[in-house]
Amino acid sequence: MNQSTAQENCLKEGASLALVSSAEELAAIQAFIQSKGIGPEEGVWVDGSDAKKEGAWRTSSGEIMTYFGWTGVEPNGGTNENCMRLCGESVMDDGCDRADKVVAALCEL
Repeated sequence: MNQSTAQENCLKEGASLALVSSAEELAAIQAFIQSKGIGPEEGVWVDGSDAKKEGAWRTSSGEIMTYFGWTGVEPNGGTNENCMRLCGESVMDDGCDRADKVVAALCEL
């Protein structure tokens, strides 16, 4: 599913895409994802986008993000990759319309 569909699915459940706000939370989320059998070649959408202004990452509610947990050279997609997803132990920017290998939306209440 793409990022927009992921957000819609969360909203239908009375939730929103999860916001990763600390290294500890990221580690817990990554452990949870792995416990559900989601492998390193797959991914889940989380809250975060710089679609409105490149490099200015915001939550879906418009708040400025303060924690990212990027892996390696991420974010590296420029204007082609404006949404945040977790893939195994990686935190990366990716194309918001990407649906292949993105298997879930990580929602939080």
